Amino acid sequence: MVIVMIGGGAVIIGIKMINDNIVVQAYGQVQKHLETTQYMYDQEGKTQSLFLLYVAHKGQIADAAAARNRVILLAKLREVNLSLGSDILAITDARGRVLARLNNSDNYGDYVGDIACINHVLKEGKPCTGSEIMTSDILLAEGEDVARRAFIKVIPTPHERKLKKEAEDRALVQMAAFPIFKNNTLVGIIYSAKILNNSMTFVDRIRSLVFKDEKIKGQDLGTTTVFLDDVRISTNVKRLDGSSSIGTRVSEQVYHQVVEKRSTWLDKAFVVNTWYIAAYTPIFDVNQKVIGILYVGILEDKFNAIKRQTIAYLVALILLTSILAFFLNIYLLRNILNPIKSLMIGANEVAKGNFSYKIGRQYEGEMELLCTAFDKMVDAIEEKDRALKERTQQQIMQSEKLASLGRLASGIAHEINNPLTGVLTYSSLLLDDLKETEYSEDLKVIVDETMRCRSIVRGILDFARETKLEKQRTNLNKIIIDSLSILEKNYKFQNVTIHKVLGDIPDFNIDVNQMISVINNFAINSADAMPGGGSLVVQTWYEHGNHQVVMSIADTGTGISKENLKKIFDPFFTTKETGQGTGLGLAVTYGIIERHGGTIAVESTVGEGTTFTIKLPVM
Repeated sequence: MVIVMIGGGAVIIGIKMINDNIVVQAYGQVQKHLETTQYMYDQEGKTQSLFLLYVAHKGQIADAAAARNRVILLAKLREVNLSLGSDILAITDARGRVLARLNNSDNYGDYVGDIACINHVLKEGKPCTGSEIMTSDILLAEGEDVARRAFIKVIPTPHERKLKKEAEDRALVQMAAFPIFKNNTLVGIIYSAKILNNSMTFVDRIRSLVFKDEKIKGQDLGTTTVFLDDVRISTNVKRLDGSSSIGTRVSEQVYHQVVEKRSTWLDKAFVVNTWYIAAYTPIFDVNQKVIGILYVGILEDKFNAIKRQTIAYLVALILLTSILAFFLNIYLLRNILNPIKSLMIGANEVAKGNFSYKIGRQYEGEMELLCTAFDKMVDAIEEKDRALKERTQQQIMQSEKLASLGRLASGIAHEINNPLTGVLTYSSLLLDDLKETEYSEDLKVIVDETMRCRSIVRGILDFARETKLEKQRTNLNKIIIDSLSILEKNYKFQNVTIHKVLGDIPDFNIDVNQMISVINNFAINSADAMPGGGSLVVQTWYEHGNHQVVMSIADTGTGISKENLKKIFDPFFTTKETGQGTGLGLAVTYGIIERHGGTIAVESTVGEGTTFTIKLPVM
């Protein structure tokens, strides 16, 4: 009876623990997938912005906009869109009236300054990137085919909002707009937009990258949806008949939480035709108005299957253990009752984690040897348990860092390599055209730095995979001088005074590209910490006793709080504003220094500044 009660209790407790742990795991996994999806969504607009930045600074564009030369502007728009692939691409004058548009090119002169992103550029003279809603009038100005592409017929949905809506003729777009200046005067705006309505490109990329196109019982394991207001405009969620669920609407409960309360919704949800562990987050426009919803969901069946399998193993294990315990108990009762009772009590105490329990020498003969062996075993288990916990904790921390970088590495390479290719191509062409001019050196710097950016992307992958360093014998001082000479021209260092106090240090083996990344990361972080200006001091010296080269980078910035100081090298941790940093810089830097056999120490005082000290062995 006792064995049955213990076994039954263990099953009940085990099932509850399994259920709780799997629910927590499910919500945590969906939350991480939503964060990844939101990051990739934001990168779509930034990719357009980076490309337009290059285009807007071309003198020919500025001259044509100032002269209102539509022939040249249209030719340039066609050329740009071969690489950019926008659904909408146009140039306005300085008042917001269209000079030339790629679609429906005969239609121009209409006013588009009411679009929030363009209005921001007109008022501030600064670039703008973000999500926007384009009305049917704006779409029709681009042509009837564009308006038809965005049109969605609304399909009645269970639990939808109590609001009659038969169709959605607006479009949710990811937009970027850049000012065009000539002689410091605004002469126009170039803007680009990608329509999300009826487009599967983004949601299918998330399914492939995040969920690996995994299926359960013929259904996609993970699904992604983009809503315009409450209507699904882009989704890989299927209806019962296998057709797309574009046009269906979100439930009243989710809409109230995400759109009206402007907060993330994370819970179990019935999406179209089945249950998901789902997460919803609002999409904001340039004016921080909620204009849509971003959704990620994982089939609940996945976690139910895990629960069923785990519970089955638990029940089978407990059942088998109970049967063995029953027969063993009979044997023990008949032969060596008292010693075994002591051993059982001891075993229960050890199972509870009480390693201080000892039986001692209270029996004679073989039982004494058995009890002595038991006490030694407990001591050994305690020592191994302690060592195992330490090793496991270290391995978990390292695995989490590497797994985070590994999951994001392919996304980073994809998102960065495309604009880098454009920058490298056009800068190389310009370098060929302007070889003998005063701009050739600057263009060469652009080409070299672009190539180094590619090396940085490869460096992130190398950090995650712990690949071999490409070392060469050189002097760290030279690397510092070369790196800072480029950074001094960066706009972030306009009000920052850089002091180089470089001591007499020996040459040693080092990976030059990766060490440039280390110096750039620390210097740019210091500049970001001194928005109003300040002082950056870079020092080097040689410690003869330890055979180490030491590099110190100190700033007079805002400093780092004590609670954040221990997390600064964690992947994706950042105190910068959204869009200002990925939280990867110091994590990658830490990995580079570690692979060189070096160490990093940091001291910081809030309001006074931060000092990083890097020590590298001379080999």
